[in-house]
Amino acid sequence: MLHKTILMLASIAVASCYIMGVDMGSATMKISLVQSGKPLQIVTNAESKRKTPCVIGFYKKERLFGSNGVAILPRKPEMVYVNPYRVVGRTPDHPLVTELTSDMYYPYEIYSDPDGGLTYFKEAGQVNVSYTPEELTAMLLLHAKEQTEIFGGKTVKDCVLTIPSSFTQHEREGVYAAAAIAGLN
Repeated sequence: MLHKTILMLASIAVASCYIMGVDMGSATMKISLVQSGKPLQIVTNAESKRKTPCVIGFYKKERLFGSNGVAILPRKPEMVYVNPYRVVGRTPDHPLVTELTSDMYYPYEIYSDPDGGLTYFKEAGQVNVSYTPEELTAMLLLHAKEQTEIFGGKTVKDCVLTIPSSFTQHEREGVYAAAAIAGLN
C-alpha cells in the first residue's frame, strides 16, 4: 500500500510542483512532501517528530494540535477532539459513534443535524459552538498543510490522503469534504 501511495505521489509531482501526502490511518498522522525532481521527504512537526497525534484541543480561545492538544487532554477532556476522522461520514446512531460515546472516548454532547443527518460535536462551555467531524478533520489537514509549508518553504494546494481501507463510500466522501474545507485538491 505504501509503495502505491509513493508511486501515486511521484506521478502527481510531475504534474504539480509541490504536493503533500497525509497518512491518516492511525492515532497519528504522517506527512510527506513531494517536489518535482526531488526525493520524497517526511515532514517533521514543531517537536521534530515524524508523527503528529490526530488531536485538536480548544483552550483559552486557541487551537492546540498534536502534542499540545494531548497535553491538555487529562485536564480538559471535553475540550479535546481525538481522531475526529474516525466518525467522518457517520450519523450519531452509527454503532461506532455510539460505542465511542459510551466509552467516554468522546466526552461531549453529540447530536444529529436534522437536515442532513450529520454528526455534530457541541463544544463544552460554549452555547452555539459545534463542529462536524469533517470540520475537525479539515482543521487537522490545515495544520498538516501549515507544517508542510513551514518545512518546505512553499505553498501547498494539492494532497494525497491515505485512509483506512475499511472506510465506506460515505466515509471517503467525508474525508474529501474535509479536504475541500481545508482548501486542498
